[in-house]
Amino acid sequence: MSHSIQLKSIINFYIKLENTTGLLISAGRSLGRIGGSDVEPVSIEREYKCENKQITVRVPYIPGSSIKGRMRSLLEVALGLKLYSSDKKIWSHTLSMKVYKNFNESISVDEFVKELISTDLDKVFGYGAFQLNEIINAQLLQSLLTVLTPTSFLVEDFFPEENVVCSIYKENGIVTFDDFLEDKNENRIDRITSTADPRTISRVKPGVAFTGKFSILIYDKSMNKIVDYVELIKKGMGLLENTYLGAAGSRGYGRVKFKEVIVGVYNPKTMEEEEVGKYENVEKIDSNKISEVIKKFSVK
Repeated sequence: MSHSIQLKSIINFYIKLENTTGLLISAGRSLGRIGGSDVEPVSIEREYKCENKQITVRVPYIPGSSIKGRMRSLLEVALGLKLYSSDKKIWSHTLSMKVYKNFNESISVDEFVKELISTDLDKVFGYGAFQLNEIINAQLLQSLLTVLTPTSFLVEDFFPEENVVCSIYKENGIVTFDDFLEDKNENRIDRITSTADPRTISRVKPGVAFTGKFSILIYDKSMNKIVDYVELIKKGMGLLENTYLGAAGSRGYGRVKFKEVIVGVYNPKTMEEEEVGKYENVEKIDSNKISEVIKKFSVK
């Protein structure tokens, strides 16, 4: 029974993403200025090079965890994955050895293993922790070990593109956090008392281009799943485009568009990367070509 694992390749997606409506991934209540908004986006200080000058700018950003979590939750629903609960109160798609599959039955260890083996989503986005020594069925354990790998899908934080920042710097001679924001006035009405609760929300204004990277780690155990994994990520990206990212999506926030995707395949042996293609939208990403490139250098 082999426990070895080898990293065969890394598929890198270099992505330009643009919000087509106001975007809010909230940092909570804004305390920075009197009369400021009640809520503002997450932000961070970042270095940019504009006109041969290094500048430090406070910018909004999109956490990788927000993108990955949203894609996973959308895929779980789109694929119709089963719901489980640890307390019979909260039901989710989180699979583990000690959950209820309905109000009367807990999932068995054998059922847990079979579900884990059959679901690509967990293989790509990550498993929950579990004890291998609790799996008594030797045949199922061997089947699990043939597919069990570390988390395959990695998502970096996305930051405003340098061109966006430098165009503001060229025009104004300075770049501030407010250059990326718009204030939206909202009024929540209590449906029982009709009491108004006005508030001001700062959100990233439409048309800001963000750049970042997705990566899929391909191990020896997943060489026959390359096309499936890429197609799964493409599906998740498509679902994200057709719904929303961040807060208040039901009120029109958070519409995003993948404007450009450059795919490269990194070879751990040679430590070199080969560009597979540059795609103007998600649908055109060629999963078969990616698979061919990986398998070509893997047999050398």
